Order: sequence, then C-alpha cells, then structure tokens
Amino acid sequence: MDEIEFLSTVSLFSLMKRRDLKRVAKHAKHHSFKKGDFIIKEGDREGRLFVIVSGGVEVIKDAGGENERRLGAFRSNNYFGEMALLDDYVRTASVRATEDTELLSLDQWNIRDEIKKYPSIAIELLQVLARRLRVLEERKD
Repeated sequence: MDEIEFLSTVSLFSLMKRRDLKRVAKHAKHHSFKKGDFIIKEGDREGRLFVIVSGGVEVIKDAGGENERRLGAFRSNNYFGEMALLDDYVRTASVRATEDTELLSLDQWNIRDEIKKYPSIAIELLQVLARRLRVLEERKD
C-alpha cells in the first residue's frame, strides 16, 4: 500500500502537499486487529491518531460496564483518536474492531505544528468534532 496516496484520500490530510504527506507517512505504523479486539481502551493515556485502511470500528463508552453504550462507528478512510492529540487527556471512550480491521497510526505526529502550516486541518477537526457532538446530543433526547 502506498501510504502517501492513501492519506491523501482521507479528509484530514486531503489538502496537504505531497512532501508533507510523505513526512507524515514516515511516522505511520501499520496495525491489524481481529473482530472484537480493542484498539483503544477508555482511560488509557496515549496520543495516537488512527486512520482506518479497511474494516470498521465502533466507539463505546463504559465498555463492559452496565452503562455500556455505543457512541458511533467508522469505516475505511475515517480517523479516530484525534481528541487525545489535541488535549493530551486520557481516552474518553473505547474503540473496538467490528470486523477484521487494518489501521495506520500516527504516534509522533505533532498536530499543532501541522495546524500552523495547514489551518484547513483545524477546520476539518472542528467540523468532525461538531458532528460527533451533535450525534451525542441527539441521542440524549
């Protein structure tokens, strides 16, 4: 797989120049998860952004607890884990593979430096976070 070409199809990276995509792709690590595997566990403290190459995931609050609830689902060319890059807090939800899933993770990506260079990244993140918040608010009704 050509990581540079793939990343260029993901909305978060779509406006980046090829040389910058190449730099980002250098930090990308491949991961494979089987259906049911946890990719992120609520409460973990680590700041990786994940991009789904193939497969699917679900986002779960209080996984395994009596108040477990599904917050959303994502498929190929979507990303998750961006909140931990932005606020340096613990993970607020778990993410579990809903089928065999291939991911790229960016472990050492300094999103703040990229936002300075590409303000469009901030707009994309704001739009995604607003959509995710809206879905949660609609579920409370």
